[in-house]
Amino acid sequence: MRFPFVKSRLRRAIERGLVQGNLRQELTELGDVTLTTRADAEDLLWGLKQIERAAVKHGEALYQLVRLFQDVGGKAAFDLLRERGIPCLLGFFDEIVENERGDEGGVSLLILKIAAQFGTFQGALKIVEEAHRPFKPDAYMWSVILGIFKSDHPESEFLYRSFRDRLPTDFIGVSLLDAANACLIEGGEISHPFDTQEGKRRLREWLADDAEGESSYAHSATASLPFIGNPERDELLELAMEHPDAGVRIEAAWAAGKVGHAEGLARLTEFCGEVNHAQIAARYLSDLNREELIPASAKEAGFVALAEFSQWLAHPCELGRAPDELEIVDHRILEWPPERESKPFWLIKYRSKDVTGLGEDDVDCGLVGSMTFCLFSYKLAQRPPEDCYAIHCCWEMEHAKLIQESDVQDDAGDYESMLKQWGRGALGNARMLLVAELAPELRQPQRLVGLASARLDGTEGWVVLDGERSEWYSRAEMPVDTHDSIVLKIHVGRHLLGFHEKPDRTKYLVSSAPEKPLEAIVASYEKLLSEAGNQKGKAKSEAFGSSGPVGKYFEPYAAALHPIGGEEKLSATIHLLAPHWDHNSGYGKLGRAAFNCGDHVLAEEFFLKLYQNYGDCHRSEEMGFLAEIWCARGEHENARKLLVDCLSKLLAESKTATGSDKQLFEKWFQNQRRALLKLFPSETSALCMAHGIPDSTLI
Repeated sequence: MRFPFVKSRLRRAIERGLVQGNLRQELTELGDVTLTTRADAEDLLWGLKQIERAAVKHGEALYQLVRLFQDVGGKAAFDLLRERGIPCLLGFFDEIVENERGDEGGVSLLILKIAAQFGTFQGALKIVEEAHRPFKPDAYMWSVILGIFKSDHPESEFLYRSFRDRLPTDFIGVSLLDAANACLIEGGEISHPFDTQEGKRRLREWLADDAEGESSYAHSATASLPFIGNPERDELLELAMEHPDAGVRIEAAWAAGKVGHAEGLARLTEFCGEVNHAQIAARYLSDLNREELIPASAKEAGFVALAEFSQWLAHPCELGRAPDELEIVDHRILEWPPERESKPFWLIKYRSKDVTGLGEDDVDCGLVGSMTFCLFSYKLAQRPPEDCYAIHCCWEMEHAKLIQESDVQDDAGDYESMLKQWGRGALGNARMLLVAELAPELRQPQRLVGLASARLDGTEGWVVLDGERSEWYSRAEMPVDTHDSIVLKIHVGRHLLGFHEKPDRTKYLVSSAPEKPLEAIVASYEKLLSEAGNQKGKAKSEAFGSSGPVGKYFEPYAAALHPIGGEEKLSATIHLLAPHWDHNSGYGKLGRAAFNCGDHVLAEEFFLKLYQNYGDCHRSEEMGFLAEIWCARGEHENARKLLVDCLSKLLAESKTATGSDKQLFEKWFQNQRRALLKLFPSETSALCMAHGIPDSTLI
């Protein structure tokens, strides 16, 4: 119970935030907020009323209050917000759309999402109206909004019926298709909005579009076919069954099986025999209550492990596609900590072939057993199986909070006594790096295990300090760029799993591939650009994205052009990519390329965007290049000020840096100091002294 004259913490936070203009900070400091009571809802409605009365500006404050509608955990709060809050939010939505302002954080679409979640007719009607408008037709949030209308939503029937006479366009249309499919698959009793002449025409278009990267629309179209009437349905099914994308063909086999076509079941059985498709095909047969059609070979443990790993790799957050090759490189039964129960494990190598001509095949190893995972950056394909199991084991124990690894470089002196545990030869330049604290549940003889970098008999490497089990690990027997932490994981994990024999690690190492000819790099990249230009819609946007192959190989392409006189060609490519790379990372990449090819006017354009938009631009090497451009045209004072400001900010930030971050700040600092020395060699000492800037952040 709350007394009427006592304000809640939420109410006080909202009041302060609205007055001071820092509502986000106030709510963050409040911690997790869950609205359970009517009084909680009243507090939120009070805040919205202040904005409605224009006591504060729209924008960030409105967004912070609207998002609280997603944290309702009690019926009393829900009912009041449903009754009074949703009409209020829809009023804000109309004002935002009418005035074309105040949409900070995408609050407009967030309002529609909340309207869908609260299940009011008024909210559903607004969503239908805005989909037909269409409002922000390419926004991904539409898939979330429409996806809320599941079989148990009170307004599902109204929403889907409202689109039968006129389907929305663009991405909203595909989002509606996916939402209706999901609703019907889970047992909803609606008429599919695409079961119309217009709907079937669109389905045919998506199924007939075999452009690479556009198969997701065809996949969605195929999933709708069991809910589409004949005679068009069977014609569309035939089209889907012959689609070039295997994922669409599997979906078509499911759809055909669902409507009673034996051919669909036969095709699902065939797909069960293909490692990259076995899991989904078997699941579809189970969904259709035809598990008996799953071949016995697809149920064998090794095959199941391969299929599991393939499915994991294909997830968009991992490789994003099925691998081209899979191979079980090791299989054994291990007593996995902490329970020590015997479990089967598979170490599986994959190969994803390079199709650009610019890179190498992606080859690595992952684990199927206690969990399915691949530690991509750990280069497990270049390590003996025992080390791979050890790394995975230690990594899992860390995530289970049974091992706590700490960087001790800041306090290395406090741990130097651990070096006394080493007694097999004199160590040179020994420096403590990390310690791992092992929980009692792991039943290891030493709770604290340390790692130091050192030299032994003229060889660079690491020493793991683990009492009588202390061991030397040579850098020469590890893959290039092995992180310190991996060595500690290998040691701890091997002892947890009982691996005692020392392997020959060098035989697993792979030498670097020979460098590609410059002309071949240029030709392959220009082919990549041409293929990206031939894409359409979302696929084209993704093809030109800075995180895809076009972005990944741009810098090698730019570097290859310069020695062979391709400056004009590079400038044209920069202009082509600029609209697609309108962000800080893109500004940096394009600016550096333009600078290196001598086009300083173009380079300055991107460096200025980086300077104006990137809060940490003082850390970037590009500021040194910008200063060089300014000096070249006589703007020496601007160049001096820019570099001194960068150094001063880095110095201030470095004072609170810990562990390996200290080295990172030192690296950034020295980059800017070298730029200052290059441009003002006779003034650098005096400038630094005048501004209290030392020669190093590590002093």
